[in-house]
Amino acid sequence: MSGTKNASNSRWKYIFALFAVFVLGAVLAVLLTNMFLANKYAPKQPASAPVASEAATASSAAESSTAESDSSSASTSAATAPAAVDIATTFPSWNPESKSLSELVAYVQEVCDPASTEYLEPKDRIATFDMDGTIISEKAPFYIDYMLLIHRVLDDPDHKADAQMTAIIEQVRDNAYQGMKDSNLSPARHQALDEEFAGMTPDELHAYVNTFMDTVQTKGFEGMTYGESFYQPMLEVIDYLEANEFQVYIVSAGEREIVRAVVERLGIEPNRVIGADIAYTTVNMGSADATDYTMAQDDDVVLSTPSVDDCEKTGKVLAIAREIGKKPTLAFGNSSGDHAMLNYAEANGGMACYVVADDTAREYGDAEKAAESYRLVEDESWTSFSMANDWATIYGQSVTKTELPGPVSQELAPAA
Repeated sequence: MSGTKNASNSRWKYIFALFAVFVLGAVLAVLLTNMFLANKYAPKQPASAPVASEAATASSAAESSTAESDSSSASTSAATAPAAVDIATTFPSWNPESKSLSELVAYVQEVCDPASTEYLEPKDRIATFDMDGTIISEKAPFYIDYMLLIHRVLDDPDHKADAQMTAIIEQVRDNAYQGMKDSNLSPARHQALDEEFAGMTPDELHAYVNTFMDTVQTKGFEGMTYGESFYQPMLEVIDYLEANEFQVYIVSAGEREIVRAVVERLGIEPNRVIGADIAYTTVNMGSADATDYTMAQDDDVVLSTPSVDDCEKTGKVLAIAREIGKKPTLAFGNSSGDHAMLNYAEANGGMACYVVADDTAREYGDAEKAAESYRLVEDESWTSFSMANDWATIYGQSVTKTELPGPVSQELAPAA
């Protein structure tokens, strides 16, 4: 009996020992697992690196801030001072000793030099140009849109204007061919253009204008179509400014869509043209209001009447503010219609340049008006561009001035 009891006690001791070993093994396994996980997911630091001090942390933050600052000014620091200008190569149509050209180049070099206090970021380099009389002839013999209208009404066999319009444009032509401005048409100039081109799509109008520019010879000059009647010195100015990251805009009193067509051969994008707006409609909209009409895919935009806006004198300044949203730093003009725009640039710390038609040998200059222009330039502290003195050529060496044809209509012709 005693032997049986001793055997039973031994079994229980054995079972208890096994249980104790099992519990200890489980506890050890949990501890080892926790240590492994803690080590695996703890933030890593180099074994030899001390814990960062407050000073080290502040230094690191300062370096980070400096890096961000350097990054934000990367465009400025990366910019370099503009290279010296080779006048003979860059401006071959100018007299190399022109003081006015030197003033323009000096201004551009200054505002494009990141080391200068006058430095302008490229996004703020805005140059606005009038068109007629500033970059293209207005004396061959008149404004380009007038000559286009004369061609459309009187010389285009595929277009039939009404008798009243024909009579008006004949008067305009005869006055223009004598070097005279027709004051009767001026207020209705946009209306006449609107009516004679209404129904064309913008693309059709551009094609029409380009054909006119490429094929119709100017009056009063030999060897020059209207497409060749740009002032070569001013085209070189535009090229120079664009090479220095200026945004060039044409701001004209002429019809915007016509102006777009005229200057697209210069590489000036349509959204860089500001002018008097021809009204637009669609082929199928009829008399419906645009807010009540949904254009379909088989519809198209066409020109309509009347003109929506004017763009002359202070109207140019308001248009610049509305459409560009920045003040010009350079402005170029040639008449009273441009004075406000030039003042706008000058008041912005910019430069205003005034083209003076004082050349009577190569151009139909007017000495009396030129004298008035020079007085104005002096009073306003603008820079003058003299056709006679600053420009080595106006239209190119192959173009020569001849004579204006005089009146065509029989009733206006001089008596024999």
